[in-house]
This record gives sequence, C-alpha cells and structure tokens, in this order.
Amino acid sequence: MSDDLTRHDELARFLRDRRDRLQCSDVAGASKGRRRAPGLRREEVAAEAGISTTWYTWLEQGREVNASPQVLRSLARALRLSRSEQAYLFQLARPDLDWQNRLGEQGLPTAPLLNLLEGLAPHPAYIINRYWQIVAWNKPATVLLGSFEADGDWSGSLISRLFLDPDWRQRFVDWPLVSGSAVAQFRLATVTMTRDPVLAALVSSLEAASEEFAACWSNREIAEPPIWRKSIRHPVAGEMDFDFATLQPNGRDGDFSLSVYTPVDRITAEKFKGLVEATPDSPTVPGG
Repeated sequence: MSDDLTRHDELARFLRDRRDRLQCSDVAGASKGRRRAPGLRREEVAAEAGISTTWYTWLEQGREVNASPQVLRSLARALRLSRSEQAYLFQLARPDLDWQNRLGEQGLPTAPLLNLLEGLAPHPAYIINRYWQIVAWNKPATVLLGSFEADGDWSGSLISRLFLDPDWRQRFVDWPLVSGSAVAQFRLATVTMTRDPVLAALVSSLEAASEEFAACWSNREIAEPPIWRKSIRHPVAGEMDFDFATLQPNGRDGDFSLSVYTPVDRITAEKFKGLVEATPDSPTVPGG
C-alpha cells in the first residue's frame, strides 16, 4: 500500500471518528430528532464548515482532494478540533505544507555576526533568517523571552511564536500592536519571495492555525522595522521597558537580521541584570 493511500485512509478514519464524537448541541443547525448513528451527519458538518456535502464525503471516503488551508481551518472549527488535532489534520490532508522541516535546512550566520551577537550582552539579542526563523541568540534573550529551542508548535519561527505561543501573548504587554506590526514587517521583508515554496507553506499553515494572523495577513499592511519601545511582562521580574531595534547586515549575512533590546532606564537595567546573573547558561544556536 502506498504512503498516499495510507494517509488518505487515516484521514478518512480521523474525520469519521471526530464527526461521531460531536453532539447535536455542538452545532446550531443540527436537527435534534432521533438518529440511527451517533454523532453528526456529513451534511451537518459540511454546512457548519461552509463546504459542499459531496466534497466532504470525498474526504471521508479517502479520495484525493487538495483542500486549501482556509477550508481545512473551517473544517477543524466545525469538528471542534483541538490545536494538536488540527495540526494532525493538516499533516494528513496537506503534507506539502510541512514547512517546519524545510526551515531546518537553512544555514547559519557567519562567525563575525555570531561574535557580534554575543558581544551585545548584557542586552538581549537574536538573529533571524529570511523566513524569520530564530537561528541564534544570546543568553540575555532567553532570560527575557524564554527558550528559543525548536518546538513542535512554532519550530523556532518568530512570526509563528508571536501568534501560537501563549507565553509570548503574556510577555508582550502591547501584544496586538507588536503582532500586527510584525506581520506588516514580515510581508515587506518577504515581498521578493512570493514564489518561494517554504514561505508559501509557512504562511498557509499560519493562516490555518491562527485566525488573528490570517486577518493581519489579509490586511496587506507593510512596514519597515521600527525603532520603538516594548514593554515586557516577565514572569519573575514583572514589567520592564526596552528600546527595540533591528539591524540588517551586508555581504554574506545579508539573508539575516539582528534584533536587540536595550533597557530604557536604570531600574529596568538593574532588574534585568539580576535576572541574567541568576540564570544558568544555555546554548545560543540550535543544537549548540
């Protein structure tokens, strides 16, 4: 049996199982009469997701159907899937959108740029590549923003983490402003990469995983990297204020950018210095 056939069969079983788990009370348009089988009918799930019953039936029959990320997101919402279940749905229905492994194939900055990153301590700083994957960081950055080690939900991606990591929603006091600005910068930074398959997969996956990202992306706003002030709500030290700036190297490191946080006053500087001194050292590049 081919891998594709196995995948389609598993997708069909997964959809039927999740449909059978739903109750009439879960969907406003579902009829409340007696039923011969548990769960909702196919047409009720299709109507809730805003897709045709025939199309949804083909999915449950394991047919070859190339569903868009937007349709899959609607289907996940109709089936009341958890985030992990939604990720599983995407892996089965659109394995071509697996951007996480493809991001890992990107290279690292040169030694001089990495040395500059370390030299910026005690100021928090990190380096991202053209896909906004966080590829290197110094110790103060992990103290301020948490571990940058790759995780299944965001895989070291800065733009993904802003929308999918609940800890970052809490850490950035002005999260709506920060996340919206980040999407506008991301669109401008990737304007020459419209045909890049890794970028397309990343954006499609984010649109499916986060309605807030999808809304920001659809606004088509663009913005240069600003020099501005960010308030961070640290779980130990409380709120601290930093000036934030992004630097764009030239030459061999042209595909990378370096971001740095600078305390705005003596109180924040002393508070943050104490945090750094109390925190054990950790790797500054993945696998380092």
